[in-house]
Amino acid sequence: MRRLSGRCTSHLKALLGLTGLALGGAPALAAACTVTPGPGGDVLIRAVVLTADRAITPGEVLVDGEGMIACVGATCSAGAPDATRIDCPDAILSPGFVNPHEHLAFGNIPPVPDEGIRYTHRHDWRKGLNGYAPAETFAPATDPDLIAWMELRHLLAGETAIIGGDMAPGLARNLDHFAGLEGLETPRATYSVFPLDDAAGIERTRDCDYGPLAATAEQVAGLHVFVVHLAEGVSEAARNEYRCTTDPDYDATPLATGGGVAQDILHENVTVLHGVGLDKAMLADLARRHVALVWSPRSNLALYGRTLDIVEAQRLGMPIALGTDWLFTGSMTLVREADCARRYSESIGHPLDGRTLWTMMTAAGARAARMSGLIGTIAPGAAADLILVDEPDAGGDPYLAAATARPAQLRLIMRGGHVLSGDAGLVAALKVPGCESVDMAGRSKWLCLATAGAKGYTALKARADAAGLWPAFFADAPPVEPVCRTARTTKPDGRPLPLSNDESRDRTE
Repeated sequence: MRRLSGRCTSHLKALLGLTGLALGGAPALAAACTVTPGPGGDVLIRAVVLTADRAITPGEVLVDGEGMIACVGATCSAGAPDATRIDCPDAILSPGFVNPHEHLAFGNIPPVPDEGIRYTHRHDWRKGLNGYAPAETFAPATDPDLIAWMELRHLLAGETAIIGGDMAPGLARNLDHFAGLEGLETPRATYSVFPLDDAAGIERTRDCDYGPLAATAEQVAGLHVFVVHLAEGVSEAARNEYRCTTDPDYDATPLATGGGVAQDILHENVTVLHGVGLDKAMLADLARRHVALVWSPRSNLALYGRTLDIVEAQRLGMPIALGTDWLFTGSMTLVREADCARRYSESIGHPLDGRTLWTMMTAAGARAARMSGLIGTIAPGAAADLILVDEPDAGGDPYLAAATARPAQLRLIMRGGHVLSGDAGLVAALKVPGCESVDMAGRSKWLCLATAGAKGYTALKARADAAGLWPAFFADAPPVEPVCRTARTTKPDGRPLPLSNDESRDRTE
């Protein structure tokens, strides 16, 4: 089983300050939560424990001194007599969320009110093709402090791992950077925005004459996981991207400048982002190839008026994770994306239950990064990336409660045993050093970022405020969010966009 690297050994003792705590004394916290210090480096958490199979009510999770989960069950006490105990039997313990699709550097651009324009392909709004005016008229952030602030938004919403192009040290795990793995002994993900080398705005419908540096079958076969944007649009040009990445016979005539031929690259080590234009036959082929999907419904619906055929993808049993895409047309956190996914699925008569949403945010996200069993789960041998959630009003469904929890309802956020944030009383009882007090929707939190190698909250907030960035959290939904409904509205000249292929399935206007 893969573990955290040696540089994290015994970090629980150092970060939680447990070596100097005496036995006895259980300081009472809100919501009947107590901490009983112990002299060892292990931590035992008692709560409603969410596993893939069931919710253990209550259950126990033992985190060892290397930041790994050593035991999960109704009781783990016998194997940890010297552990510090965190006893919150009415709270919910979930794996931290895994977000396999975000563009962190573009978190500097907030969404704008919807004007009803829907595009046919991503190059329409990127480059102003097909009669559209370009919408991407801004540049990504390059200041590391601003990128850290934007990553902090995700962390404070419970996302302990992310694939986002850029990274900030010490916050969430950045699964597409070796330095961002934060001690995980696993290859990184390879994240590709333009696997066909079409960034200049190249659209094709009958051949594969994209750029000369399109990914080849040989290159992709040597990667741990290739996470790629594909078929982002509703046009034939979007579907052509699928043909050029699955069928070598589709175009075997190379360009004089290089490239230009179809490749067979979509296999088990590939995760497809978006896939809006994929029809049922294409999805069935990808299912046979064991390709994973990442679904970003809010951004898809805001840009194209439709999204991945989630009904068919689920019927095929494909692994489907949720991803936020970017702030401009997507969701500011994975929890907000889950809210969109839930409302959209209800609108098309295919409601997603709490456990399905939660799985899309945890185990499916890990599968998208090919890190199953190591993150996105509470199981022996997994990294202790954990969030402790107050029970919101979710009709008694603990999985839905975790998937919909607001930042203020996260009592504790732990990444590989590092306590990064939590209720002030809980973190104080754990004696985590170097924390800063933050008011979060009327609830006192301590953010302990510096101990994990990140800049502190106060310093990051000052930079973010000066740059006019959105806050790291809101009490509830943000003041402006892109639409989350099927809306095939208009092209720039006012004409309706045509429906195509399987698109008639999701008319919900």
